[in-house]
Amino acid sequence: MSTTKFSKLLFVTILVLVIFISCKYEDESSDFLLGNETKMGKLLQDETWYANKIYELEGKVIVPNGITLTIQPGTIIKGRQGDGLNASALIVSRGGKLIAEGTANAPIIFTSVIDNIELGQKTGTNLDENDVQKWGGLIILGKAKVSAKIGDTQGHIEGIPADADYGTYGGNDDNDNSGSLKYVSIRHGGITIGSGNEINGLTLGGVGAGTTIDYVEIIANLDDGIECFGGSVTINHALVAYQQDDAFDIDQNFSGAFKNSMVIYKSTVGDEFLEIDGPENSTFTNGMFTIENCTFIDIDNNGSCDLKSKAQGSIKNNLFTGLSNFKISTKLDTDCTSVLMDAYKHYINGTLILESNHTDANLQIYTKSNNGATTPVICSLPTNLQTAANAIYNVANNTTNNNVNSVNQSEFQNWTWMAANNKF
Repeated sequence: MSTTKFSKLLFVTILVLVIFISCKYEDESSDFLLGNETKMGKLLQDETWYANKIYELEGKVIVPNGITLTIQPGTIIKGRQGDGLNASALIVSRGGKLIAEGTANAPIIFTSVIDNIELGQKTGTNLDENDVQKWGGLIILGKAKVSAKIGDTQGHIEGIPADADYGTYGGNDDNDNSGSLKYVSIRHGGITIGSGNEINGLTLGGVGAGTTIDYVEIIANLDDGIECFGGSVTINHALVAYQQDDAFDIDQNFSGAFKNSMVIYKSTVGDEFLEIDGPENSTFTNGMFTIENCTFIDIDNNGSCDLKSKAQGSIKNNLFTGLSNFKISTKLDTDCTSVLMDAYKHYINGTLILESNHTDANLQIYTKSNNGATTPVICSLPTNLQTAANAIYNVANNTTNNNVNSVNQSEFQNWTWMAANNKF
């Protein structure tokens, strides 16, 4: 063989080897498409999930203390259908971080393995707004203040074994940082983990103000869209649609805010626009929630908001369409006359505020209290309580003549399931 021919053969051989090796060890950050990857259990080190493969969650996938999970724009994560304690969910425990920052052109999507969405797509074709309970959801737990009935300054998130440390939330750091969610869509969740106990689309337990949540969508969840157990995080540009319980559920002394957000639901299928409770224990009791510049739409024109159990905070400058009632609970003593501390008393005292909302809804004061007596005492509502509340409500500029600066659907075009499926 001549030297020239041998040199050419050697060059071709080396070139083939280089191509083979580069393909075999292709950097996952490239556009090279890979197969599905299954994730389960606790992450042992920092990880990055890329958009060139689909990730499947088998059971609970946990981001533990000291670990950061980064999810790149355009990544699709699919949860499997195991129920009970085997329900699939991504859980960011206290001290862990989730950096999931998509873009309007490449949102990060959490959905079910049943969803036929493929890499590079924003929606599949086989699931719609009625398809719920196909996997679990996303749970983020932090170190901000909470007021839990059991544990006081700390709670344990429902659906996680009591001896599992990754289920604890709460603390004393209202500026705690659990990471960042931007342009994230969470779809078709709410798998049952126990009798009457389902996972929310997005569960936030003790999540602090250092956490960024901006442009997040929850679609077709069996339970609540977003539920906050205490914490101080501000949630911007959230879209909840077609949930089958409450859209926004607030508990345990939440002192954060929902701003520039939207709810679209059917009250014949779902429950409330808002279900709001206050502190459950004695240490941290002064947390004041804020809901402002939001738009709420009930397609069935019979929506409601339930402010109960020591709810305290403000609902201002929001647009409500199809809202029938703001409900406020009152707790009465065994004489059925004396008013105990509850949402009603906060409303009368000015620590629960309904003001400058665009709405034609009525204010409804109610009581379901049995007063904690050994022999329950069921009280009828004294008429003077409704009269006193009406006097405040009627001068607080809650009318359809009120022009509010509420969010509109333009914020949710291009990147959401709702837009991709023409549901606005």
